[in-house]
Amino acid sequence: MGIMDTFKIDLLSQNLKGQTFEWDVDDSFFEAIDGLVKRGSLHVVAECVRAGAVFKFVIHSVGTVIVPCDRCLAELELRIDTEDELAVKLGADYSDEGDCVVVPEAEGRVDLAQFIYEFIVLSMPIACQHEPGKCDDTMMQTLSMHQAARSSREGLGNDNDNENDDGIRNDDDNDDGVGNNDGPVDERWAALLKLKNQN
Repeated sequence: MGIMDTFKIDLLSQNLKGQTFEWDVDDSFFEAIDGLVKRGSLHVVAECVRAGAVFKFVIHSVGTVIVPCDRCLAELELRIDTEDELAVKLGADYSDEGDCVVVPEAEGRVDLAQFIYEFIVLSMPIACQHEPGKCDDTMMQTLSMHQAARSSREGLGNDNDNENDDGIRNDDDNDDGVGNNDGPVDERWAALLKLKNQN
């Protein structure tokens, strides 16, 4: 039996109500799912609290996942603690639309792996970022350089008052043609600015 087979629950087994299933979810689980989250370590408990025409599972996942920071792309450890409910019933064809998942009666088993993964992902914040000051220093310096170059580039297109979007005045009469922005400027943009000043 493979690791993912352990998440398949036989709905036709007797006395399913009250049964508890437990898993230790690690990197191999996330690799098998092949989704957004690639690494993590969680303990998952699923309890069947109702059985009959509709089966109801309460799934509690606790642990951490590792995802890229949206700001600096370095690894970010997120704490996960989520409790979710899943309703399942037997039917003719598979369907996961609406509030209840329909599992073919001929198969008689529900695979909880994908649902556990989705519950984990849905519990994550919309913006996955380090706390202020905790991002990767090298990446943040690189981002600052690109933002300075972008500000300079946007300032090139403003011929009326020679100000960029931040309201910083660009001095087109400087010998180096760069202007007096405080941040470093990409030398390619400086060269273009010199050409502009010659016209």
